[in-house]
Amino acid sequence: MAKMRKVLAVTMAAAMTMSMLAGCGDKKTDGTEEQTVQSTETESGDVSTETEETETSEAVTEAENSQVTDGDVLVDLNFDDNDTDGCATYFNGGQAELLNENGELCLDVTSTGKLDYANQIYYDGFALNQDCVYELSFDVHSTIERALQYRIQINGGDYHAYVMDEAMVGTDTQHVSTQFTMSEESDPAPRLCMNLGHFDGKGDDSTPHKIYFDNIKLTVVDASKAQQVETIPEPKIVNVNQLGYKKNAQKLATITNESAKTFDVVDVATGKSVKTGELGDWHYDSGADLRYTIVDFSDVNAEGTYKITVDTGEESYEFQVKDGIYDDIYKASVLMLYDQRCGTALDSAAAGDFAHEACHTGQAIVYGSDVAKDVTGGWHDAGDYGRYVVPGAKAVQDLLLTYEDSAEAAKDDTIGIPESGNGVPDILDEARYELDWMLKMQDENSGGVYHKVTGEVFPETVLAVDETAQMILSPISTAATGDFAAVMAKASVIYRDIDKDFADTCLAAAQKAWKYLEEHEEDPGFTNVGDIVTGSYSDARMTDEYLWAAAELYIATGDESYNDYVKKTVKTSVKYGLGWADVGYYAIYDYCMNVKDCEAEKAILKEGADELVKNYGKCGFGSATGGEYVWGSNMAVANDGMLMLMASKVFGDASYVDYAADQLNYLLGRNPVSYCYVTGYGSQTPENPHHRPSEVLGKAMPGMLIGGANGNLQDPYAKAVLADMAPEKCYVDNAQSYSCNEVTIYWNSPLVYLLAAMK
Repeated sequence: MAKMRKVLAVTMAAAMTMSMLAGCGDKKTDGTEEQTVQSTETESGDVSTETEETETSEAVTEAENSQVTDGDVLVDLNFDDNDTDGCATYFNGGQAELLNENGELCLDVTSTGKLDYANQIYYDGFALNQDCVYELSFDVHSTIERALQYRIQINGGDYHAYVMDEAMVGTDTQHVSTQFTMSEESDPAPRLCMNLGHFDGKGDDSTPHKIYFDNIKLTVVDASKAQQVETIPEPKIVNVNQLGYKKNAQKLATITNESAKTFDVVDVATGKSVKTGELGDWHYDSGADLRYTIVDFSDVNAEGTYKITVDTGEESYEFQVKDGIYDDIYKASVLMLYDQRCGTALDSAAAGDFAHEACHTGQAIVYGSDVAKDVTGGWHDAGDYGRYVVPGAKAVQDLLLTYEDSAEAAKDDTIGIPESGNGVPDILDEARYELDWMLKMQDENSGGVYHKVTGEVFPETVLAVDETAQMILSPISTAATGDFAAVMAKASVIYRDIDKDFADTCLAAAQKAWKYLEEHEEDPGFTNVGDIVTGSYSDARMTDEYLWAAAELYIATGDESYNDYVKKTVKTSVKYGLGWADVGYYAIYDYCMNVKDCEAEKAILKEGADELVKNYGKCGFGSATGGEYVWGSNMAVANDGMLMLMASKVFGDASYVDYAADQLNYLLGRNPVSYCYVTGYGSQTPENPHHRPSEVLGKAMPGMLIGGANGNLQDPYAKAVLADMAPEKCYVDNAQSYSCNEVTIYWNSPLVYLLAAMK
């Protein structure tokens, strides 16, 4: 779909003073950003500072028209039920409480902060249609004379206003009304905002006060020229891996039109069918709410470009059959991590348009103190510029396992990062960049590891060099310390023959971290402190982190005290996974690969892998999620592929490899929304990721794995356009949809592992 134009395009009924100041900051659910008003605890879960949730309209497709008519009331808030009627708050340096007081919406302001949007009331759950004329109106009064800004804005990117003006208010109730024409593309999920922070020279808003609203309305004045809301492209009936398949690989396609009776595999160069067959054995995929059949064309092995057609006229995207099909996308997936590097200038030869000067080079302040510490380096975590130990450890482990488990990746020194050609595999050079930063995150005295380094709030939609807020080191956590101990012990083994001094440093740091863990086993999980609202990566149970650390330390040292801890812990309740929160399988896999006495651990790994095989049979598109599609579902798909490849290595069972390959096929296009979920690849690829550099530059950084389908609809845009859709179809390519369309380093890292294995 077309990217939202970034020009201010509002025709006002009266002249207004316009501003491009962002009207709303971002919230984040652990690894990815969140502006929903309820807390969520998913693979990316955090607590938002916003208040309550609003209802939205039904899903919209490109074929549907808006059907707005003159007089339609899109927003009608009168607060007569002693509620806040779905309004919520966002704070960026301000402090206030949202109330219903005597049948009016009341913001009880303690501090107005320094920005006009330091305190904000907002409302979601309506649409704006291009070329439609609207009237926004409301009643307002305040206990003091002060300014306010009212606006309807795009709910993402630069948050620019479709309509905006200011008003001075006082103790007398006044009625505010303005008409405007929506001149930009239709927006199914804009945001209505009242900015109630600080306005220089416009009244004295420094004292505590209350401001009241009533009868907030948005009404259609003239819909005669209103354009339709276009959001979701129609998916293909025939879905394949859009890049293609190796010559001797299993090749499957999914077809979802029961009227079709036959299929053909067509050589695009000649236009001739090289394989034909009948369709049958239709099944039901509950995650996608689709009937499907699967075509196996594994015997099409000749190099070439193909497409699959059915007798009802539909066809797949074109794809190739050839060896080396994943060489380029593998390099791009690794280069994404290079492009996320912080604290160093990025080389244009490697980063292209995403090259920049060194960012975030100042010292960070330890929270609650005046102690300054150098923690430069590492990777920007996701669509923002925070750096977090917990997800960074997962990403590093995936790269180290890629090195161990893929002979080709273990030798490749030609990916194109600045270190290429130095005689060290590039996958290890890239991992070391993050490891070097993680070493700086360890407290020299206690051995504990600071949880993250970020600003207090998420940055605006700016480039990394333009985020100039003071960086703050959030407190030490056992989650960060446990993950740190594990990957440092692992690194001490991997780098032993490459850089012994570095390996020794890593092992000493891991052992020091373990001592901290032993002394803090009863510590609670991490939560954000003070005014910090960046991603928390909260984890209430650390048994799996302790297990992982102990396993890696035993492998690195042979110290039986660590082995005793492993043997004791696997008999307890442990969270087994390959995510940032549940890390138990990392411990189990490495233990099985390095320790002879591992029958109990093998049983745990086999049970997990075989459960995925069962789930595979429930999905018509090859994924093994079991029909669950949550925030970051594509990470789950990639992790599932990793786990099945791990099982293949531990048990010598090649059947797991085909199941793992289909996880990659799903990510690269064989899915019910017909997207290749990696930016820059495939016939239909995400163009509008929730990723600040991409948004600022107006183009998607290549090689990024997008979050993917999320049936929980955890952002306003997704709520507006995906309501009532089946979970596996709940994806939209829009920068406003952070719960579907953000990226992270730890979603890319399992993709790197999969691609290396399948190369």
